[in-house]
Amino acid sequence: MITERIGSYFLFVQGFRGARLIDSERVLRDLRGSFGGVDLQLLRGDRVAGIEQIVFAARQAVDSFRGKARRAKHLSMELLLFASGEHQIVEAIKLLGVDTSSTELALVGLSETELDSDVLSGEVAKIVQGVPDDTVLEIGTLTKVRALRKAYNISDRELKSSRMPGEAENSMLKRLIIERSALLVLEN
Repeated sequence: MITERIGSYFLFVQGFRGARLIDSERVLRDLRGSFGGVDLQLLRGDRVAGIEQIVFAARQAVDSFRGKARRAKHLSMELLLFASGEHQIVEAIKLLGVDTSSTELALVGLSETELDSDVLSGEVAKIVQGVPDDTVLEIGTLTKVRALRKAYNISDRELKSSRMPGEAENSMLKRLIIERSALLVLEN
C-alpha cells in the first residue's frame, strides 16, 4: 500500500491480486458509498505501469480538477483520464476500467482528510474478494510488458527511438506511458 500527500489531498494506492468482480459497476458504487468523502477509482492492474504512473496521474488530476482545465465532474474520473492518457472518458474506461474478467486491480483513493489505509484496504479486499498485493502495479513480467505495449500502442520503433543510454526496457516503457499523461497537461 502506498500513501502520499498531493497538495491538500491524501493519495492511497493499493494493488489487489485474485479479485473476483461479478458486477464491476456495482462494486465501484458500493465502495464509493462505503467511503464518503473519498474519491475512489478502480483500475486494471495489468494496465498499470508502476506506482509512478498513478502518482503522476493523481498530481495532474488534482491540479486540473482545481483549475479551469477540468475535464470531468469527479476527481476520480479526472484521475482515470490522466492515468490512461486519453481525452475521452469512454476511451479511458476501455483502457483502464475494470470488468468481470479483471483479476489484478489497483485501487486509488484521493481524500482531503487522512485515510485509515488499513481499514480501507481491508474493506476493499472483502468487496473485491482479492488479496492486497502491490506487485500487480509493477512491470514484472514479459507478458505484462507485451500487454502494456499493445494497450498503449507502443511500437518497436517508438521504443528504439526513445531509449536513453543504459535505460532498461521496463523503465523506458513506464516513461513512455507517463508521457502520454503529460501530453494531456500540455494540451490543456
